[in-house]
Amino acid sequence: MASKVLIVDDDPGIRMLLSKFLQREGYEAIAAQNGLEGVELAKKHQPDLIIMDVVMPQMDGLTAARLIKFYKPLSEVPILFLTAKDAEKEIELAQEVRAEVYITKPFDIRQVIQVVRETLTGGKTGS
Repeated sequence: MASKVLIVDDDPGIRMLLSKFLQREGYEAIAAQNGLEGVELAKKHQPDLIIMDVVMPQMDGLTAARLIKFYKPLSEVPILFLTAKDAEKEIELAQEVRAEVYITKPFDIRQVIQVVRETLTGGKTGS
């Protein structure tokens, strides 16, 4: 069974790009357009990994990540923050909500896929 990856980003182009590349790598991609929808879809689909933007309408990624991590069935799901923000304060906040990785935009899609693969396999190479 394919690992499920939830993509939470308000940019439809980024959601489509990530979904396309993740599906090409054999993952099941689920997409949400804001943090509120991301929390709902996370609870519904129980993803194996979440890729989340920080700055979004309705609910930012840090708040959504806190809600996801406090929900017991999802507390151990790794979160990869993908955002244009690279301020030290944002990185500290991401670490507080136990984000596994913090990648700034613009990003290299191959790097993101590699991080997803490594995170889902516990650091082992290959799928």
